[in-house]
Amino acid sequence: MDRSRPLPRTGAALRGTLLLAAACLAASASGCLHQLLATGIYFAEGGNMVDAETDALQGRTVVVFCRPPSASEYSHAGASRGIARHVSSLLRKNLPEATVVDPREVDKWLDENDSDDYRALGQAVGADMVLRIELDEFDLFDGPTLYQGNADARIAVYDLAEGGELVFDDQLDSFRFPVHSGIPAQDKPVRQFQNQFVKILANEIAIRFYKHNPHDTFAIDAQANR
Repeated sequence: MDRSRPLPRTGAALRGTLLLAAACLAASASGCLHQLLATGIYFAEGGNMVDAETDALQGRTVVVFCRPPSASEYSHAGASRGIARHVSSLLRKNLPEATVVDPREVDKWLDENDSDDYRALGQAVGADMVLRIELDEFDLFDGPTLYQGNADARIAVYDLAEGGELVFDDQLDSFRFPVHSGIPAQDKPVRQFQNQFVKILANEIAIRFYKHNPHDTFAIDAQANR
C-alpha cells in the first residue's frame, strides 16, 4: 500500500482550502497581499469601531443617575429613570471591567430620600464613580399631532474616591428622534414612543464610555416606525 498519499479531505474543508489558496494567489499576483492581510486584521478587530471618549469608568464601581428637567420634574420622572436604567444596562454589557450598581437600588434610594445629592447617592450604594445625566430639556412632541423626541443633556462623571472631582463633562444638544421628521401621534401610544426615544437617547449617552460602531445608528429614523 502506498502510504505517501494524503488522506482525502471533506468537501467543506477542501472548498475552504481551495478558496484560501485562490485568494492568496490572486493577492500575490496583483501585488495586494498586504491589503488582504489588512482587511483580515480590520474584521478581526471588529470592523469600523471608534474608541470611547473617556476610560474614566473602566474598572470602577459606577452608579448612574438621571435628573429630569427642573421645569417638568414630575411629568418626566419616569423617563429619566428609564434613561438611567438603559444606560446602566449598556454599561454592564459593554464595560465588563466595571461594576454597575443595580438601578433598582438607585430608585429605592431616590424614593426614600427625595434628593438629587449624587455624593450621598454614591456613598449609599457603594459606588466610587457617579455618572450624572442632567436633562435640560426632554420633549416627545413636535406640535400637537406629531411625535419627535428632543433632548438636551449634560453628561458628567464624578470620582467620589477623589472627593467628588469632576473627571468627565460633555453636553448633548438638540438630540432628535426621528432626526428628519416627526411621525403621526395616531400611529402608536405615547408610552410606546417614549420608550423608543428613551432607549435611543440612552444609547447616545452610553457610547461615550466604550468602543462602538459609529454606523449603528445610521438608519435611526427607521426605528421610529416600528
